[in-house]
Amino acid sequence: MTHWSHPLLINDRAFDTVWSRPRKEPLLFVAGSGFDPRALAVLERLAATTNRRIDGLVLELPEDATDLAVRPLAQANHTRIEKLVEASRGQLRVQALPDYHDPRSLGLLISRNLQQSRTLNAYAEVMLEISAMPRSVFFPLIRGVLERAHLPAGDPQHWTGDLHVAVCENPEADESVLEEGTTPMAPIGGFAQTRGERPATTIWVPVLGERASARVKVLHDELEPDETCPVLPWPARDPRRGDRLMLEYRRLLFEEIRLEPRNVIYAAERNPFDLYRTLGALHERYLQSLSPLGSVGMVLSSHSSKLLSVGVLLTAYEHDLVVQHVSPGSYGLHDGAENLRDRDEIYDLWLTGEPYR
Repeated sequence: MTHWSHPLLINDRAFDTVWSRPRKEPLLFVAGSGFDPRALAVLERLAATTNRRIDGLVLELPEDATDLAVRPLAQANHTRIEKLVEASRGQLRVQALPDYHDPRSLGLLISRNLQQSRTLNAYAEVMLEISAMPRSVFFPLIRGVLERAHLPAGDPQHWTGDLHVAVCENPEADESVLEEGTTPMAPIGGFAQTRGERPATTIWVPVLGERASARVKVLHDELEPDETCPVLPWPARDPRRGDRLMLEYRRLLFEEIRLEPRNVIYAAERNPFDLYRTLGALHERYLQSLSPLGSVGMVLSSHSSKLLSVGVLLTAYEHDLVVQHVSPGSYGLHDGAENLRDRDEIYDLWLTGEPYR
């Protein structure tokens, strides 16, 4: 079954047209309590475009891996979200950080707490804004909502609303985020291997981004894949971005992994559904060609933008694939990141509801 055969991706130019459409019901805006300077872009644009009431839900995130210098930015983002919500006549709530012992389970706990709160039941339209959320949080969060939306119509947990996943895309700003160190490899919550035994053939598909070669190497060494198919962004806003990434990863890919050049995959930088279709087709081809030799497992990992990461998420959700992750040990921000805001582009992936009925 293909959930997004004819998907709806709302780009920056179309955002105002879509969100100025007449509709009276309030909507729920869900965001993380992060420091990213792009975290306010979507809500500011949304509040300026729609006349609807916007209720807000801020998910508390752990601060222990965040540089002390940027924590005031996270608080400033929270304050600004509160003011924008209040200006729309809405209410802001905070979902407290759950108790956890293993950081690898945190995203799944946050998702379960949201579902158990029954908050979604009060809204016919929800926007999850992921610019200030780590992948380990927004992957299980989005999966939890999708699973409810795709339940049979008669199921009491079925949610019939419209789910939007929004992000402010800016590759230059991505490069301003400092990510240092590595944590041990672990599957993202909700995207772990469901079968106990290792497949006969493992295909690893890393979606490459800047300054992640150390984490990509950790994954390769742990996974020991039989085949590696890296993904580069093309077409991209900067036509040379893919070339720069190839140079950055050249030693790892061609000297250590000994990559076959024909295994390199390209996906449009600003269209996660293009990546979703490409990876889905790749998975089907490998199943058809290698299944006679035994079980085949495709493992995904995302080291690129939040936007392309959603393409990884949708592929893994639909094909029941593992998503392995190595997080940075700490996060920070280069000086001058705010000066890059003029290159921000907003994207809204409309994943369930009205377009699919």
